[in-house]
Amino acid sequence: MKSLTDPTLKSFLRSPPGSTKSLPDGAIPGLSVRLGSTGVASWSLLIRVTGEGGVKASGKGLLGRKYRINLGRYPQVSLIEARAKAVVLLEQAKRGVNPQQALTPTPTAGGLTVDKLSQEFMKQHVYSRELNGAAKYEVTFKTHINPVIGRQFAEQLSREQVRGLMEAARVKRKRPKGEHGGPYGGVEAARTAIGVLRHMYSWAMDESKLKRRDNPASKIDKNLPKKKARDVVLSLNEARIVWQAAQLTGYPFGTHVQLMLLTGCRCNEWASARTSWIDMNEGLMVIPATAYKSNHIHVVPLVPATYEILRAIPTPQKGDYLLSSTQGLVPMQGVSKYFNTRLPDAILALTGSKFSKKFTSHDLRRTVATRLAESLGDEGDKLVRRVLGHSDGSVTAIYNRYGYVREMRRALEQWANDLTSTHVSAQSSASALSRDVGLIGARAALA
Repeated sequence: MKSLTDPTLKSFLRSPPGSTKSLPDGAIPGLSVRLGSTGVASWSLLIRVTGEGGVKASGKGLLGRKYRINLGRYPQVSLIEARAKAVVLLEQAKRGVNPQQALTPTPTAGGLTVDKLSQEFMKQHVYSRELNGAAKYEVTFKTHINPVIGRQFAEQLSREQVRGLMEAARVKRKRPKGEHGGPYGGVEAARTAIGVLRHMYSWAMDESKLKRRDNPASKIDKNLPKKKARDVVLSLNEARIVWQAAQLTGYPFGTHVQLMLLTGCRCNEWASARTSWIDMNEGLMVIPATAYKSNHIHVVPLVPATYEILRAIPTPQKGDYLLSSTQGLVPMQGVSKYFNTRLPDAILALTGSKFSKKFTSHDLRRTVATRLAESLGDEGDKLVRRVLGHSDGSVTAIYNRYGYVREMRRALEQWANDLTSTHVSAQSSASALSRDVGLIGARAALA
């Protein structure tokens, strides 16, 4: 029996059968879609509850009568969502829980559904506190949480339903037509969905939105693969190649890479930087606490090489964002795609081959930290942490703003000199850097 696919279902909707027809899904036992002659498609799940048919002499529960459960219409309930719901109900039935009881909970806690609770959580907590991750929360609720469990009463959400959400979020699927970006889903998407749900339930219980005292999303992500710690650090030679390749791609993405390499800042700190943060007279970028991950002011010394790059940036005409493709109205977007395609292509044009190891924007930050630590030695550990802007509760916000700026600037100037040096060794993980390939020739190869 073949598994159902979206193309198959859509083809039936375009050409409805003459009479009611049922298409079973080979992926989930008992799940099928019922197609009507009017072009209506509804999800149906046949299920039997363990124990309702009595008990064997051995004590094993016998299956009871069949129940047909309606899981909603397609495409309002997607193929992925239907399978996720079916998995939850089949697991409940296996444990002896009647699915009809599970699908008809009595309203409690004001009848708050997960969807309604998520709206209150975003308004009263995320937006109110101006959390930096607001956009991530919005996307997670819209894409993964509410389509699967949004209609469930928050008071009665079970761990089995949360587990079904987690499994649904792990499935990679294409974005809707016309929407830019890579596919939805994956292990990290599931990890994020569970983390957001757990945060919401903790807040709801603290605020007495719910009567329950257990968090259904607590520790459930322990069933996901262990998160792999990245350890990619570019050599000095590789960092120089990335610097030159970024120069080829230009503003705003190439500029973004060069600014990260010169300062060790996080990706978003430059991607969302505003012109008002830059003080060219003092040679500083002052990131306000409201825009910083550790919720404190962070000062970034700007070295001469950074000055040159900033002076070459087009002046925003409509907005305040420094790096933007919309004249400053909206910060730059698509950094991941740039690191996956355009930057490797620029490296290929520059050197003749791509790096053997994949690297991300955060690996540039790790590279800067490593190279600074190498030049400063053991005594420079505290200074490296200050360059990276790691939170330090032992100092005041004012001291964080001005402390060690001179020392940080000196260390970053030395690193900038090493990075921008025209000397590149004959060997690198990409390939030997061809002496006959200059920037003009590389631009031609990219065009």
